[in-house]
Amino acid sequence: MAVDASKVLVGTPDQLTTGAILCAPLGTTLPDLDDITPKQVTLDEAFVDAGYANEDGLSLTPEQSTSTVKEWGGAVVRNLLDEFNGTIAFTLIQTDEAALKMAFGDGYVTASAATSEHGNQLKARIGARLPDAKSWVFKMKDGRARMLIVVPNGQVTSVDEVTFNATDPIGWAVTISCYPGADGDSIIILTDDGQTVAA
Repeated sequence: MAVDASKVLVGTPDQLTTGAILCAPLGTTLPDLDDITPKQVTLDEAFVDAGYANEDGLSLTPEQSTSTVKEWGGAVVRNLLDEFNGTIAFTLIQTDEAALKMAFGDGYVTASAATSEHGNQLKARIGARLPDAKSWVFKMKDGRARMLIVVPNGQVTSVDEVTFNATDPIGWAVTISCYPGADGDSIIILTDDGQTVAA
């Protein structure tokens, strides 16, 4: 295989008026996973934008554990999959209704519109519960190249320590556990290198 610098990609967020992290209720129509032209993908309007994530970006961990099968003499002849746990982690740095609902659950965040007496208000209730599972889409770009990560069924299962100080943005660091979708896939990665050819 020849070396090709155009295949070395970075994961810059693909965002203009919306952020690069979006989620929608389970059952929402997903992007066409057979059309790997992510820059052409239009999302169902049920997908909600999470806003800005911090500079650490997105981390995807496809974790597998296996057990070995040995023959009589002790040599390993096969490995069996015991467990797969795909996770995606990121830190939201916008503190708004969408971010808090992603972290703590739609039913536990309420918003009140501004009045002449007060500004827009939020109340997040945190307790011994997990948010509902949702469908997730993550959009990235590198020049003309595009990448789309789709999680058909993902649930926030961890929110890291939140630090409040005068020098850093408040960050809502979440980890999503990715469960199998209808086709058995937990995570789907779509890429388009942007290198078109003349018709």
